Order: sequence, then structure tokens, then C-alpha cells
Amino acid sequence: MKTVGTRSRSKPIDGGPDKRVGRPPRVTTDQIAEAALAIGLDHATVRNVAAHLDMSVPGLRYYVRTREELLAMAAAHGLGELPLPIDHGQPWAEWLVDYARFVYDALVAQPELIGQILVGTVNTIRMTQHLEGFFAMLVERGFTVDQAYATYARLTDATVGAASTTIGRAAAVKAGHPLKQDLTLAVKALGPDAVPLVDRLVGVHDLTGDDPFDTVRLVIDTLAATTLKERNR
Repeated sequence: MKTVGTRSRSKPIDGGPDKRVGRPPRVTTDQIAEAALAIGLDHATVRNVAAHLDMSVPGLRYYVRTREELLAMAAAHGLGELPLPIDHGQPWAEWLVDYARFVYDALVAQPELIGQILVGTVNTIRMTQHLEGFFAMLVERGFTVDQAYATYARLTDATVGAASTTIGRAAAVKAGHPLKQDLTLAVKALGPDAVPLVDRLVGVHDLTGDDPFDTVRLVIDTLAATTLKERNR
């Protein structure tokens, strides 16, 4: 009787001889997403991720067909995996600053994440777990769930906006179009008399000194003041 070799279908990727054409090795979407994030989304292609996972390109395409799908998968995973700051009893407003700063830095480092926020590509399970931790910190400090969600929504709006501004400024400079330079050229083309206020602006400001993250701090300060006022009624 001829003996036929067998293998476990649940065996994880190991890059060894277990790989066979036409039958891709088992890999999870989490592993694919984590590989793309490890490479960096700018360099994440199906080919590069396949090489990182030590599997064939056709094998990876069994799970993800295009680079766009790959980026969406990675971004959704990344958004849900953002860790919460350590709660060591600090005022909740300070905790929010730490949280927002981490999210801001993550978005600036990987601008593709903002694109996925805009199209709503988020891993719902991971985001739900993430929100639970966020809400728990605020509820422990006297917030209702509705108030915790409103705080999260306002903070997210401000943080994504600040990150988008930072990314946009960097892209403009890289493309050779810093804001002050372009405004100065526009004032010259239109004539200072046509836009005297903008002319005054470019004459006295460098337009690069402000930190977009200051907007986030302003939102948190406003939330803190509003919450204190409501609790003192």
C-alpha cells in the first residue's frame, strides 16, 4: 500500500518546503496587515509583503488581490491596534493629550491611515475593543458613555485635522510649494493693493511657526473647561 504524506492545514507560515504552488500556505489577515505595517505602507506591495512573509506572490494573492486591498487591510488593522496611554491616575485631560499625541504621530508617520479613515475602512472588532478601553478611562472619572463618545468624536476630528495639516505642509514643501512662497507670488501677481491683508500677513509671518497639534490641545482645554462648568452647576 502506497503511503501518502500529510500535513496540517492549520500550519503557520514558516517559509520552508511546506509551500506548494496552487495551495497557498495558511496566513491570517492580521499577519498580512502586520507585515505591511512592518515594511511601511509606502513600500508595502503584494510582492514585498509576500517576500516578508516568505511566501509566493500567487500565494499571497489568494488572500489579497491588489495593493489597494493590502493598504486598506493594513490601515484598518493599524487603526484598531493603536494602544491607549497608561492610566496612572493622571487628570483625564492629560491622558487625552497623551492619547491624541500618539494618534497624531501615527497618522503623520503613515498618511495612508487617514485615507482609510475617510473611506471608513476600519476593523470593527478591533475598533470596538479600542473604544471600550477609551470609554472605560473616562467613565471611571465620572463621564457618561454618551459624554465619553462625544469626547472621543471631537478629539478624533481635531487630531485627524491636525495630522492632515502637517502632512499637507510637508507635501507642499517637498513639491516646492511652501505656503509663504506661493502666497508671496500670488500677492505679486495680483498686486498688493488687491489683497492688502494677505500682503501684510506674508510680510510679517513666516507661516511655519505654528504647531498644528496646538489645535488638539485647544480642543482638550475647551472640553475640560466645559466639563468642569457642567459638573459645577
